[in-house]
Amino acid sequence: MRALLKSSFVWQFAGGFALGALGLVMLHPAEATSHAPQTAPIEAVR
Repeated sequence: MRALLKSSFVWQFAGGFALGALGLVMLHPAEATSHAPQTAPIEAVR
């Protein structure tokens, strides 16, 4: 178990996971906006 905790692969994986999580939190937009054009509302035709 100690050899696993001391291996560089585990520390690189944990560091990459932490950086990825931090990047998702920091780079996430405060308000999600769509760049698609707005379409007219659709009415049911009977």
